[in-house]
Amino acid sequence: MSYCSSSDDEPVAESDHRFAHFERKGETLHLEDYAHELAFLPDLSEEVPIELDYNGTNVKCSAHTPEQATRLTELLKRNEQIMISSGNALPPPAYGVVCDIDVGNHPPIKQRARRVALKYLKPLYELLKGLLRAKLVSFSKSPWASPIVIVLKKNGADIRLCIDYKKVNAITMIMEYAMTLVDDLLSELEKYLWFCS
Repeated sequence: MSYCSSSDDEPVAESDHRFAHFERKGETLHLEDYAHELAFLPDLSEEVPIELDYNGTNVKCSAHTPEQATRLTELLKRNEQIMISSGNALPPPAYGVVCDIDVGNHPPIKQRARRVALKYLKPLYELLKGLLRAKLVSFSKSPWASPIVIVLKKNGADIRLCIDYKKVNAITMIMEYAMTLVDDLLSELEKYLWFCS
């Protein structure tokens, strides 16, 4: 493919253009190719069983003795049905639940996608495939669109997918309702043996 390049943004005479020819051959999928792959995620309609990794760094820790590691693995296997495996494979979401966000008469806000650093494209691709498989996200043709934000987890390698809703939040009408007093909540909790937050 050929293209015309110029040193500055000013229009120049046709004779001043410098032309270059670039070709790319090969079938290896490189990191930058994931940017194109993200737009064409595969159909994940069939259920794929996901197994827990009992040899992962979360289980096999150098601080554990071999006996502790064995006991931990046995405990995890015994309770496998309640565990969440990799890829955010949570149970399917509750369908039919509708959340109404009051934005008044404001027209839809549709923001463009932001660029993602090359080193995060492959993890993002895998994360999105997992979220689609778990039916936690789906393809949308909504007139509303907010960009994703990649946040690194504490281990510095894994990513968390977040959405930048700043512009939507700015036009959202705040729901006003009476908050329960903290003292009332605490006095109500004293009669319970167990509670969680």
